Amino acid sequence: MSHAQSKPDYKIVVDVDDDEPTLEFQDFATTNAQQGRMNAGGSSAPPPYQPPNSTDTGNATYSIWQVEYWAQFFNVDSRDVVQRTYLAVVPKDSFLDVYNANPDLWGTFWIPTSVIFSMFVTASLSQGIAEALAGSTHEYDFTMLTFAVFIIYAYVLVVGAIVYGATKYFGSHPGLMECFSVYGYSMAVWIPVSVLCVLPFNWFRWAMVAVGFASSGFFIMRSVNQIVSRSNGKLHQAIIPLLLVAHALLVVVFKFKFFSYSVSS
Repeated sequence: MSHAQSKPDYKIVVDVDDDEPTLEFQDFATTNAQQGRMNAGGSSAPPPYQPPNSTDTGNATYSIWQVEYWAQFFNVDSRDVVQRTYLAVVPKDSFLDVYNANPDLWGTFWIPTSVIFSMFVTASLSQGIAEALAGSTHEYDFTMLTFAVFIIYAYVLVVGAIVYGATKYFGSHPGLMECFSVYGYSMAVWIPVSVLCVLPFNWFRWAMVAVGFASSGFFIMRSVNQIVSRSNGKLHQAIIPLLLVAHALLVVVFKFKFFSYSVSS
């Protein structure tokens, strides 16, 4: 008899259990992290630039007057510099997404410096070959080296600083090193261009200069547009054409100062 009574009780318990909603435990930290990645993936703009010592790593931050502050920007190896140089020449992926993960000044300084010597050597070589074929004596024009130092460093530093000031004023949260690096790495394409322009064909030189202008110009416009897109303003409508004009003027100077030569009989 007791067994018969326990049976309905058992069924009632089962029915109640079936009607109860199933309890599930969620890992809200993981869910929020996944949502954050999804939101980040949907935006074309990289996150605001943060220098290496701006994150709380448990160490004291360094002053700009300390060597340790600048040492942070040279914490890269050859693979990092090659990868960033490749993205500057063939910008199929975002340069700033890679750069801002570990900012550096190594490529920012050495690439323009290498372009200076490359342009001076190749321009001198082209002029020397032409004058040798014409039977005249070639003399090195070291004012060309001085001019290359001035025009390239001034372009990287002055235009980079202007981009930083303009984008910061309109709330795009740029980094000064970030803007300098965009213009420093944009010079990379002119190393192979200067070497190829040794060939004595003027039409070929014009073609190489056009390729260099398109490659470096697209890289600059894309990177600056990413910085500008961090704000909701209309800054890009004004600054992008002006930067393109400044870049075109630089390329014209390159063509007539370093990629042209005359033969004096």
